[in-house]
Amino acid sequence: MNRRLAWIGVALSALAIIRATTFASGTSTHGWSFSLASGDAAVGEIIQNLLLFLPLGICLTLAGVRPLIAIPLGAALSFSVEFSQQWIPGRDPSVGDIVCNTASTAIGVALTRTAPRWLFASPARAAWQTLGAAIVAILAWTGTGIALHPVVPAGPFQTIVRPDFNYYSLYQGTVLRARVLYGSLAVRATLPDPPSYRSAPLAALIDAEGHRAIVLSVDRHDLALRYDMLAVRARLEQPDLRWRNALAPPSIAPGDTFNAGTWHDGKTVCLGVNNHSRCNLGYTVGDGWKLIFFPEHFSGWLTDTIDGLWVLGCVFFVGLWAARAASETTAPDRAGRRRATTARIAVAMLLIGLIVVPWLTGLKGTTLVEWVCALLGIEFGLIVGTRSLQLGVLAS
Repeated sequence: MNRRLAWIGVALSALAIIRATTFASGTSTHGWSFSLASGDAAVGEIIQNLLLFLPLGICLTLAGVRPLIAIPLGAALSFSVEFSQQWIPGRDPSVGDIVCNTASTAIGVALTRTAPRWLFASPARAAWQTLGAAIVAILAWTGTGIALHPVVPAGPFQTIVRPDFNYYSLYQGTVLRARVLYGSLAVRATLPDPPSYRSAPLAALIDAEGHRAIVLSVDRHDLALRYDMLAVRARLEQPDLRWRNALAPPSIAPGDTFNAGTWHDGKTVCLGVNNHSRCNLGYTVGDGWKLIFFPEHFSGWLTDTIDGLWVLGCVFFVGLWAARAASETTAPDRAGRRRATTARIAVAMLLIGLIVVPWLTGLKGTTLVEWVCALLGIEFGLIVGTRSLQLGVLAS
């Protein structure tokens, strides 16, 4: 039964890989690339490729496939999809993708084969792993805040109307005016028909070093904002802030003239359309996944759900190893009590981190969904850790 489930996992992983790598995303291809990654988000792309084939390597190993066969299978699948991209509009085959995907398969194999030693650790080692996992989670949240923090641009600024940037669409409406006043950008434009189905900049501010300090865009019926941040310098993904359906009918119809703008109210970012505004825009600790992969057209409830699941994943192993670290506290053993205390400290560090990290890094406060998912993640980890002990799963 376990082998059959593993093979189902292999099939689902392969289908997900094929779907993610072979759908058309443009009108032309540029031939083979021989670099590991390219583009403005090259590092984010490398991380995507390293994560993409992990489930395949894990499931192949669980299905009983030996590493010397599993890893070449991952490489063969990667080569097949890259080779097919030569005839798929908007897809660019890359030798770097094959290297990263093969490495991802190998990492999945290695993680699975070594899992009994690190996943189901002995109580003594689990205490240190609990503390280490809590520190890693806090560092990940802190890194998210640092990466998403705006870079203070060096003036003077150049205002570009309807800029034609790579990876953006060209705005098909008319921009009548764009001006900068006291750090705010105000634009007057007409809404095109049909609307753009990809982010199309109304106007952009370029600083003295050529960086895009602000890009104000229309995406379908959304008003979207991107500003210069450390994530851009690190070549990660650049998630935007958006006001969903700000330009939707009947308030604004195709061909209508509208005013749009963005400003900072001293605490948070604001977006405005005509006489309406939406403030308190910003990022949270749950937005870390968007630095790796940012889907512009995911609905708000879906991105909020993924934010929560990201936080859940960050804390799960703390709960898992905390259960194992505290497993021998029933006996009057000083070492056991010390391990239980270490586990409690790790959990307390996580909960404090969800409060302190946003305050220190300029992120918005942790949302209710993220708090609930954090508590569920710790509890779920505790349940799995306790259950594994009951089943007698111990490291060799």
